Amino acid sequence: MIERSYLAFKVGPYHLGIPSDELIEVNRNLSCTKVPGSPKMIRGILNLRGLIMPAIDIGAYLEIADAKSESFCIILKVQDNFIALMVDSIGDILTFKTDELVLPPADSSGQFEEAILGAFRLTEGLLIILSTSALAHNAQNPSIHSISGAHSLLV
Repeated sequence: MIERSYLAFKVGPYHLGIPSDELIEVNRNLSCTKVPGSPKMIRGILNLRGLIMPAIDIGAYLEIADAKSESFCIILKVQDNFIALMVDSIGDILTFKTDELVLPPADSSGQFEEAILGAFRLTEGLLIILSTSALAHNAQNPSIHSISGAHSLLV
């Protein structure tokens, strides 16, 4: 049985996770430089010890209305790219058997569908696993298309 670890975090009421093997560090209250004309999901550009990376507002990306995404910043290295995820709070690193991953609905489509790998059952609720490669790709090549309907996948 193959196991994999994920960093859990919250955005609004949702428990989300990303593969922990891509995690570089977690920071608090980092400021980023806004980029005129960038999509709502891009909070700006972050300079962390000389590494320049997009700061992705996960609440805006997933269209979570009550997300704050102000306090915590997760720094990731995805393939050869660095990205920063702005989230509400940080949880623990959790380990799951890969065959326990519940896949998203087959009828979902668009940018949002790419971002959700599936979910693991928790004692209370679900841990929704995000695709860091899709997040990195969409941060560097933001679509002008809306990702409306995101809540139907999260519920």
